[in-house]
Amino acid sequence: MIRATITQLASSQPVAIKVTGHAAYGDYGQDVMCASVSTLILNFLNSLEDLADYIPDYNLNQEDGGHLEIDFSDFERVSKKEVVQILFDSFRLGMTLLGRDSAEYVSTKVLIKN
Repeated sequence: MIRATITQLASSQPVAIKVTGHAAYGDYGQDVMCASVSTLILNFLNSLEDLADYIPDYNLNQEDGGHLEIDFSDFERVSKKEVVQILFDSFRLGMTLLGRDSAEYVSTKVLIKN
C-alpha cells in the first residue's frame, strides 16, 4: 500500500510530505496506482521548479520500497509563495481523492500542525 502523509499548518501552508510504499495493484511496470502517484509527485516537483522557481529539500527513491520526503521548512524564503501554495493544494487534493477512491491501494492522511 502507498501511504502518504501531508503535513500543513492550520493556514494550509506546507510543512512536509512523506509518501512510502507500493500499491501492489499490478505487476511491476504495469501498476497504474503506482504510476498515478508517481505522476502526481513528479508533476508537483517539476511544477514547483518551473512555475514557482522553487526547489524544496527532498529525497526521492522509487526503487527501494518507493519513498519521497519533501521538507518545506524554508517556505518563508520562497518568493512565489502563492504559486507554491496553489501547487501544494493541488497535490494534496489529487492524493486525497486518489486515497478516497482507491483506499485499498492508497492511504492519504493530512496532518494539521500548530
